[in-house]
Amino acid sequence: MNPARLLSLTAIASAGILFVGCAAHTNLTPLGQGLLAPHVGIGGPIVEAFDTHIPVPYLMVGADYGLRDDVNLNGAVHLLSLAYGVAGIDIGAAWFPLENDGWQPTLGVGPRLFAFASTKGDVDDRFLVFPALSASAAWNVGPRMLYAGTDLAVPLTRPEYDDKAKSVILSPFFGVRWNVGKRLALLTELKWHGANIQTEKVVTGYTSIGRNGAVTPLIAIQRRL
Repeated sequence: MNPARLLSLTAIASAGILFVGCAAHTNLTPLGQGLLAPHVGIGGPIVEAFDTHIPVPYLMVGADYGLRDDVNLNGAVHLLSLAYGVAGIDIGAAWFPLENDGWQPTLGVGPRLFAFASTKGDVDDRFLVFPALSASAAWNVGPRMLYAGTDLAVPLTRPEYDDKAKSVILSPFFGVRWNVGKRLALLTELKWHGANIQTEKVVTGYTSIGRNGAVTPLIAIQRRL
């Protein structure tokens, strides 16, 4: 394979593994029909660099929208990935069949789509798409909400340089949403990104668990309009 083409494939694939789902989950409860909640998030995998461990300051902006009383739409634009020469967006929806009542959680489930494209002009392969399924369970505990869940992403293409690449990317998470007043919320989340991917299979040195995946701290601020 042409070295330049291999490098471009490696860069986009690595970006996909690094950036899929690198945002705290704001789409946890139904907003209500017609209501909008913009959010901004920062955080990313902890990488091993300069003899220490540094979280990637990955920045995203987006919004959740109440399509129905039990269905939200959501979308986000990936900003920091542009520094890597990769443009990224994600869109999705969540259906809430159950709402929190005692031990019964607010249950959310729905599809998401992550799309990445190289912005460099000298590459042959520039697109990578990840359909995904996201599920979460959330409980109100006083002025805060505890939540947990998982993302399951499915790359539509496999890198030609790795015939043993995983067909799915599993990323469990848990977090706390802190209510600040009636409209503002702060979310703190910890995600085990790519839990089924061996760390040595990707280019960057991530802080992992059992040599799998990447430990990913995430923070987001959400405001309901």
